[in-house]
Amino acid sequence: MKNLFKFWENKLFRQVSYFLLIILIILFLGRLGHKFYNIEQFFEAYELKTYDLRLNMAGKEKQVNPNIIIVSIDNVSLEVLQEELGRWPWSRDVYAKIINYLNKNDAAILNFDLKFVGAQKGFENKDNELANAIKKYDNAYVSMDFDNISDEDIRTNNAPDLPDILKANLENHSKSINFENSNFNYCNLILESLIKNTKNIGIINFMRDDDGVSRRSPTFFKYKDNYYPYMPLKLASDYIAKNEKIKIDKYVINEKNQLIFGNKIIQLDDQGFMIINWNDIENKFINVPFWKIYKSMENEKKGLPPVQPLEKGDFKNKIIFIGATATSLYDIKTTPVNRVYPGVEIQATVFNNIMKNNFIKRMGSTVNLGICILLGILIAITVIKINEPFISTLISIGILASYIIFASIMLNQYNLWFDILPQFIFVILTFTFMFIVKYLLKSKDFEYTYRLATTDGLTNLYNHRYFQEHLAKCMEKANKNNTRFAVILIDIDFFKKFNDTYGHQAGDEVLRQVGQTLRKAVKSNDLVARYGGEEMVIVVDKVHTEAAMKVANRICKRVADKKFELSDGVSVNVTISLGVSTYPIDGKTSTELIEFADQGLYRAKHNGRNQVGSLPEIKIITAE
Repeated sequence: MKNLFKFWENKLFRQVSYFLLIILIILFLGRLGHKFYNIEQFFEAYELKTYDLRLNMAGKEKQVNPNIIIVSIDNVSLEVLQEELGRWPWSRDVYAKIINYLNKNDAAILNFDLKFVGAQKGFENKDNELANAIKKYDNAYVSMDFDNISDEDIRTNNAPDLPDILKANLENHSKSINFENSNFNYCNLILESLIKNTKNIGIINFMRDDDGVSRRSPTFFKYKDNYYPYMPLKLASDYIAKNEKIKIDKYVINEKNQLIFGNKIIQLDDQGFMIINWNDIENKFINVPFWKIYKSMENEKKGLPPVQPLEKGDFKNKIIFIGATATSLYDIKTTPVNRVYPGVEIQATVFNNIMKNNFIKRMGSTVNLGICILLGILIAITVIKINEPFISTLISIGILASYIIFASIMLNQYNLWFDILPQFIFVILTFTFMFIVKYLLKSKDFEYTYRLATTDGLTNLYNHRYFQEHLAKCMEKANKNNTRFAVILIDIDFFKKFNDTYGHQAGDEVLRQVGQTLRKAVKSNDLVARYGGEEMVIVVDKVHTEAAMKVANRICKRVADKKFELSDGVSVNVTISLGVSTYPIDGKTSTELIEFADQGLYRAKHNGRNQVGSLPEIKIITAE
């Protein structure tokens, strides 16, 4: 125990202990908040905002794949083609003609981000034209989506089965990914002729975070205990298999949450999503309005050149995404870099991410906790070591700003997402607590130093110096308030003889115990001090002479009646002699008061000890 006290007296040891305690308190509060208030969701919501801000502050250009073209059904196309094709939705032979035209121009992939749901009555032949065109070309893909409906609706509508050829062969070895957030109980079927005639059908459900912003891309959807790939993943798999001559017959998710297929290894988050590396507004894919394709196709029939600026060969070996970008068609989503991001552009972005394998990798909780502790240590050292509060505050702000810059660079240059908000909160709390601790320690150190300077090390009573200071204050207070106080001077009887008999260690023990007895015998606002050697002194507040004599007699009797236990088990009796003086009757200076009390002490010893010395013309009052 003594060694522990020695360690605690070491300032550095105390500072480290306080810092570790602060870390434990912060972690405990964080766990408590997560358990009872789900504070993790609160932090996550604001962390997502810092992520969005960093994405928009990106300094480098994110290059898009020049082989990706978006054919957009935009507002202008709806207006220009209304006379020829009528109001939206257009008859499906239009898309069949587009498929034929683009394949004549050697397009690599044609992906329709359009759901051809239900036959158009009276235009079944045009639906068949589309189905035949899809069947003819193995590079044309169509979209379908899943849904979640009530059990009653499922019983009414009968959740349909899907052909085995559409299923994904997925081996999931992850301990955290179960695709529960991508689990659906109903499928919105597209044209039966399409389902029968092609395997090139992909699922286009897209997920949003809780704040409605799309940051992550799904990989697989679960339906009737089977897995189905997200459309861009299906496109990328087929494109890689065809162009790089790689057989891709299954997908594997390993224990590190990495999706492996062909030559690709893609990091997934704990829910099986890919965190998209978004292109900003200035770096979009080549965008061709649908009406220009349609007009160029019509011009070709008439032997005319394509609509400018299109030229022959523009679509050769290109991956073409065809979809609605007109806001009136409601296929608009919000992303971190743009509030208006059409679904077809999202598919193209995810496909581009897969081909370049430049998804964002988010650091796990262990890494982020380690950074919190490291920053906390740096802040704690700064606060403790630098005495000037303004400078320590500036350096702490600099440390936090440096980390934010580091996290932004790692995101925008290396696609690594380090959290900012938990570290920010942790740094603020650490700075605040350590600042408080520092000044508490200073206060404790001052108190400790002051105690050393004013306290007698042996008896733990106040020392002679403090007694003199206190005496001066008492005289000033008495003069101001017209009150009195008494000084009782005490000497242990035959102390030298006691030391010679029992030894100096036993004498020290008697001094300690007598001092404690005196302290307990008076009120808390009365001062007990060691005057020197075996002499002690008490300053009794607000008493006149007669009351002071009574206090002195009571103290004399208490000491005489007490058994003092020495360290070797010996019990001894100790007596004291006392002298009393009262301010301002017996003296108006500290010297006069002490001299008067000393004279009384002399009389007590001269008259037999173990008593209070008599005042002039007053009989000796014994302790009996």
